[in-house]
Amino acid sequence: MSAQHAATEKVEKKPHVCPPSDATHPRDRWESLYVYSFICKFTNLKHKVEGLETPTDFEEAVVSNGPNTILTDVLAHFILNLKPQTRNLSTDSISSTVQSVLGEFLKTPERTIFWDDKLNANVDPFIASGGGFFTMGWDFKLKVLRQLVDLQLTHAPSIKVIIDRAWGVVHNKHKKREMTPPPGASDPQSRECLQLLPIGQDSSKKRYWTTDDSPRVYISTNPWKITCGFQSVSSTKEEYVALISKLREEAPPEPKKRQKRPKHEQAHVDLIETLEGRIEAIDTELARVARARRKIEQKYALYAQAEIRETRTRRRAQKPDYVYDDGPDSEDEGDDYRYQDDMDEDEFSSSSRKRKPAPAPTRRSGRAAAIKQSSNKDASAADSWKNWRGERRSTRLGAPPETQLGEDRAMKRARTEDSIASGSSADGSLPSNNGVTNGVKVKKSGAAALKPTEVAVEQIAGKKKSKFWVYAVEPAPGEDMDVDVSTNETEASNGSLLPNDTKSIKDAMSEVPSEDVRPPSSPRPGGAESENLSTRDSLSPSPMDTA
Repeated sequence: MSAQHAATEKVEKKPHVCPPSDATHPRDRWESLYVYSFICKFTNLKHKVEGLETPTDFEEAVVSNGPNTILTDVLAHFILNLKPQTRNLSTDSISSTVQSVLGEFLKTPERTIFWDDKLNANVDPFIASGGGFFTMGWDFKLKVLRQLVDLQLTHAPSIKVIIDRAWGVVHNKHKKREMTPPPGASDPQSRECLQLLPIGQDSSKKRYWTTDDSPRVYISTNPWKITCGFQSVSSTKEEYVALISKLREEAPPEPKKRQKRPKHEQAHVDLIETLEGRIEAIDTELARVARARRKIEQKYALYAQAEIRETRTRRRAQKPDYVYDDGPDSEDEGDDYRYQDDMDEDEFSSSSRKRKPAPAPTRRSGRAAAIKQSSNKDASAADSWKNWRGERRSTRLGAPPETQLGEDRAMKRARTEDSIASGSSADGSLPSNNGVTNGVKVKKSGAAALKPTEVAVEQIAGKKKSKFWVYAVEPAPGEDMDVDVSTNETEASNGSLLPNDTKSIKDAMSEVPSEDVRPPSSPRPGGAESENLSTRDSLSPSPMDTA
């Protein structure tokens, strides 16, 4: 039993497992260098993600509480490398997307950092923690990011193509095709640039690491031992210069003549030279970062100004007056144009939320809409015509007499053969020999003149009234027709009818039998006249001049 117990304790020790780190910030964890180095070497997120310029920006995003735009963009890019068809990558759903994608790989027998020896399977960290990605601490976030980088280096097709090209790996060698040589050392996707190697070590065999041209420098002990320590020693230009000065002070003395330096001492000297050679590149990188940060600050300053800026949110019903000087006698020294914010409280009250009544519309369509709206509110018929501002409206539509114009509108003469021959329509005015018969304007000359035996009627029942035509009634042969001769004589004396026309009408009326013939517009009682209208009366429209 004691032997079995000792064997069990020996298995539980697991000396190959690294002890937990005692770091209090992501800058002192090697996973930060690992993930940020992958971002710089295999992606273009550093130039696309706003605010991701230095390792410090990445570490601050990991430490932040709640959703972060930098981490959202980084996670979205990692997920697309693993699952190119993924769509739910917004800030609200990125956490559940990461959990589902990571859960698919954790179901495989491949060992990850979330492997459980007792269960002999991977454990979903989201289920064990019971929270989302952004609700957990920075240690949890850093582990998930590190695992996503491991999966991309192993399973992402786009990443594998970059690695195979840099190392010269050729698949399906039996197929004949052109061989692409590996890229040169200066290529960002070359083997030398993709590798994460220390830039040197000092005399105490401590490794120094960098990942870009920033002044961030990490140091570690032997990375092949489980007791390896890791921490950052510089993040700014001042700390970087101080690190070089410290290394110079710890530099070994000069060797004697014809004596070769030991290997670790020569590495210390080479490290100082390497760090000094990066100063120019660091200055350039710091200037670029400063420009990028200024652009971001200007962008957010413009956003802040846009929120404070006062703008007109709706159109004014009244047209603004842009006349600034009405003359020397004008008492008004400024214009009447006012912005919406200058409106009085009685015009637009925040408590009542009622607007001042809009002025009467100037367009006909607007007035029609206003009349329709007012009619829905039980308005009187007389009030519905008050906005027609002197325009002549048809009495057939129910317009009151107040809306009619006082003077008759001038009518233009039609271009008929007789009117063109007379030459009296040059100025467009009516000739002076126009007459009025039974309230209808008629002409005494031209094609529109009435015959001596015809009498114009005002309107015939059932016929549509027209301003271009009048109806003339000619009595049937052998019948008498009552004509108000005195009216015609009066019109002749006024100049409306010529004397010869009056006489011809009298002669024509005396030749027919004396029988009362009424116009069709006023039939006799009993309906006898309406029954024989087609046989007794001849209705022939006489055209008038078109307007």
